[in-house]
Amino acid sequence: MKIAFVSFLTLVFLSIPFTETIAWGGKGHRLVAQIAFRYLDDTTQKKVRHYLNKMTIEDAATWMDDMRSDDYYNYMRTWHYINLKKDSIYKPVNEGNTITVLNSIMAAMKHKEKLKDSQIKNYIVMAFHLIGDLHQPLHNGYPEDRGGNSVEVKAPGYSGNLHSFWDGEIIENKKINLDSCTKLYSTYSPEEIAKIQRIDLLSWMYDARSYLTDAYNIKDSKISQAYIDQNAIVVEKQLFLAGLRLASFLKEIFN
Repeated sequence: MKIAFVSFLTLVFLSIPFTETIAWGGKGHRLVAQIAFRYLDDTTQKKVRHYLNKMTIEDAATWMDDMRSDDYYNYMRTWHYINLKKDSIYKPVNEGNTITVLNSIMAAMKHKEKLKDSQIKNYIVMAFHLIGDLHQPLHNGYPEDRGGNSVEVKAPGYSGNLHSFWDGEIIENKKINLDSCTKLYSTYSPEEIAKIQRIDLLSWMYDARSYLTDAYNIKDSKISQAYIDQNAIVVEKQLFLAGLRLASFLKEIFN
């Protein structure tokens, strides 16, 4: 008998032994969590902190990446991304990816009165991280090069792959921080903010993919400072949007 994906998530999460961790790296994910709490109402903040217990929102945001070094959690590897061929349309699948897991979390939390505190904590931690992933363009990339993981690039002081460069190097190079991200709030009207926060996972994914053309605009595998300057605007915006949308997601699942 085939188990529904929501049930599968519940069974898996019950087996996860959470421990307190010190996040390493993951500045982008920590920023998403901090931005979310900047714009999250006090009531929902208190609920989230209650279930996280002693875990900080920053540690919650990076937990899924922190566990990548532990083979026990290999089943979560596909949850971080969606690989979709260029010009393709996303079709619902049964396997775990960013959208299927987030949809399952929303479905499970509709019946949170039947869940244990530990299960709710697990769902919160997953939401913190995966909404961040959904806004990184190369986490919604092409299967041919594994979302840029197979594209080797060089930049001043960096040699590695394109995906990793977008994960952290642009943030470090331009010193993107909480203040620089939240300054974007004033550039939107209240109506635009409301539209941004409307929960639509597919739309969020396609929006992120719209930046892939610019992300791959590299000559001879060399990344210039002009490339970094141009795409830093995208990274800053995507971090800001991810934080706003994480806030709306948390408010939705708790209210």
